[in-house]
Amino acid sequence: MSSSAQDIWLLILNDIKSQVNPQTFSTWFSDTNAVFYDGINLSIQVQDETAKRHISDTYISLIQSSAQKNTGKTISISFMVGSSDSTTTFQTQEIIQQTSISRLDNTSASKFNPKYLFETFVVGPTNQLAFAAATSIAKTPAKQYNPFFLYGESGLGKTHLLQAICNELKKENPHLKVMYTSSEQFISEFIQSIATKTQHSFKIKYRNVDVLLIDDIQNLKDKEGTQEEFFYTFEDLYKNNKQIVISSDRPPREIASLADRLRTRFEWGLQADIKAPNIETREAILRKKSIDEGIVIQDEVLNYIAKRIKTNIRKLEASLTNLKAVSLTYNVPITIDLAKQHLKHLFDEEVSRNITIRDIMEKVSERMNVNVDDLRSKSRHSSIVQPRFIAMYICTKLTSLTTIEIGKEFGNRDHSTVINARNNIQKLIDEDDTIKEKIDDIISELKS
Repeated sequence: MSSSAQDIWLLILNDIKSQVNPQTFSTWFSDTNAVFYDGINLSIQVQDETAKRHISDTYISLIQSSAQKNTGKTISISFMVGSSDSTTTFQTQEIIQQTSISRLDNTSASKFNPKYLFETFVVGPTNQLAFAAATSIAKTPAKQYNPFFLYGESGLGKTHLLQAICNELKKENPHLKVMYTSSEQFISEFIQSIATKTQHSFKIKYRNVDVLLIDDIQNLKDKEGTQEEFFYTFEDLYKNNKQIVISSDRPPREIASLADRLRTRFEWGLQADIKAPNIETREAILRKKSIDEGIVIQDEVLNYIAKRIKTNIRKLEASLTNLKAVSLTYNVPITIDLAKQHLKHLFDEEVSRNITIRDIMEKVSERMNVNVDDLRSKSRHSSIVQPRFIAMYICTKLTSLTTIEIGKEFGNRDHSTVINARNNIQKLIDEDDTIKEKIDDIISELKS
């Protein structure tokens, strides 16, 4: 084979790869080889008869046009079946690798959801550490928490935080190469690289980055080959002081069939979990989304929804989307009745109604030396107000009633009084262990 044949074919391949997708290029051109060129005729060796027929039928015009562009004359193109020469095949593989790398930034950037920002993430006690770590990484990647392993049940905001890191880095450090992907995508691309003999391209794609974020790493369980590849990717990035962020639905120690060496490395850095938000955070999430979406909705409706959707932020957001659509469609205001009618499919199982407000009032009265009538009275004496607030607080925890319904049972008080009582007692619980212990005892006795 003359060097001129090789040179011309590689020029033609460069033209082809700019006009077809990487999969097509890899499938039909990765095993081709230029075997003869005499200035008029160019012979191309292909893998089999299928490849010969498909390339000559589909791409002959493109090949001839490129050959004329690169040689300045009309070239006769022919195809023959045979095994490829290693030198030209290697160079063809390099073209494939360059194609994948050139598409890296656009592919990754397109996955960043512009709505997933730190500013749109509602912070509460159950996600505070995760949020603080994510913002720190976005400011100074690979300086403090590397790797960062974030875990929690589905729908609690893990993907939001990962992509918020991406969006912040994109804004503040546009020169950094940031790669966000899911474990499913990583597995799929790894398998594809084996099938198309482009493993080197795959390695370059995932190791030639400054920040790598992988979602739902638990899906690597039972995938020994992919785990091994990810191990070496992790090692290469960590050794070169590149930031690694990983999310999972469980901590590393609980991921079944995960190689010990991977589990150990996942535990090197910071682990932070996200738990289901408490009711105050759930209400804050609903309130923020309603403001952002321009949805007119009363606090008691938000409280009603927050009490019935406890474990999934996506469901909380979906509830408002549903109500907004129904309200606009039928031109009706959003009420509790509307929520009851149209959100049943999103609600968690109902809290047991065995514990009544009367049960709670009697237990609080017994433990705090007041009468049930005092709790319902208009008295503002401190000896009455605190037990009343505690009773209201426990009602918000152990019943499915709205703040409006609870307020009515306490002398027709406004729902804002119940919210104020709940917030005040929660603050006392956080600051005073004695109060916390007393309330915990009351709750425990009511549940027993």
